[in-house]
Amino acid sequence: MFCTECGTQYDGQQCGACTSASSQLELAGWWKRVGASLVDFLVLVPLLLVVGVALVDAQPIIATLVGFAIQFAYLSLMWTKRHGQTVGAKALRIRVVAADGSPMTPEMAYRRAAVLQLLNVGSSMTWVLRPLGQVALLLNVLWPLWDPQKQTLHDKAAGTIVVTAKD
Repeated sequence: MFCTECGTQYDGQQCGACTSASSQLELAGWWKRVGASLVDFLVLVPLLLVVGVALVDAQPIIATLVGFAIQFAYLSLMWTKRHGQTVGAKALRIRVVAADGSPMTPEMAYRRAAVLQLLNVGSSMTWVLRPLGQVALLLNVLWPLWDPQKQTLHDKAAGTIVVTAKD
């Protein structure tokens, strides 16, 4: 078993590294996940506005792709460098881990961020594809409401779950 707090593997009832009690992972609720996403949105908005103003004369597709690249970098770096937590996840005391409870690998973080950004890109495509992309993005957001592991589509693609953190 892996400690959800520090990522250390252990066999007993407590993690020897940080002494957190071993227990079943508590899956994070949908509202906490939505709240964490909103906090992350508020963190990213100032940067995205500055970049948007700087790219005001650029082709709209360039500005859009730069915005998605910034979001991808933020998510993947936060998940890999902050033990599965973005600023929003830390504020709402949740974290992303591998489906078996072990720490998320960088590959999982990149895959998770890439699938999420592909869904975002799909929702902002041309008028023909936009409705399909928006339905896919909405399904992704709502999927944890009926999924037994409370996973989004990008969680499923990456092999991750979101759990309640004790810190």
